[in-house]
Amino acid sequence: MANQDHAAASKEAAQTAATHGTSPAEAHHGYAHLYQDPAFWVAMAIITFFLVMIWKKIPAMIGKMLDGKVSAIAAQLDNAQTLREEASALLAKYQRDQRDAEKVAADMISRAEEEARLLAAEAEVHVKDMTSRRIKLAEQKISQAENNALKEIQQLAVQIAMSSARDLIKENMKKADHDALITSSIDQLGNQLH
Repeated sequence: MANQDHAAASKEAAQTAATHGTSPAEAHHGYAHLYQDPAFWVAMAIITFFLVMIWKKIPAMIGKMLDGKVSAIAAQLDNAQTLREEASALLAKYQRDQRDAEKVAADMISRAEEEARLLAAEAEVHVKDMTSRRIKLAEQKISQAENNALKEIQQLAVQIAMSSARDLIKENMKKADHDALITSSIDQLGNQLH
């Protein structure tokens, strides 16, 4: 169908050209001269535009701008690579420091546990020593208290015996025996003093 429309349009253009005395190409566009064709002027404007750009060295300026952008992007990429390497090195350092800190913490914990065991053992020995000393001291105090009690009992027994003996002597001794005993005691005392 499109071919039929195109063929019909071509026939009509040929008839119009024959009646007006123009060529079929001119009749097809409706322009008698090339400078009347808008496509010609568009082509001329584009060609002029590119010639002016070349004459003013705009492609070179655009190239320089693009080279500058490429250089800036390359510098940024280099900087980013440098920063990435520094960050990787810093991360590795922090990881090493963390591992070292964990080792130090583990060592400190093991030392603290060992010290706690030693202190517990020392405290146990100290408690045993202190307990044995207190037991000995208590035993000494008990022994001393027993000795004191025995002495008091002995003194009390002596006092009771003396009192009983005095009472018995008083009851059983006569007045004459009593005077003779006093006289003999005084004589013995006198002999001891001389």
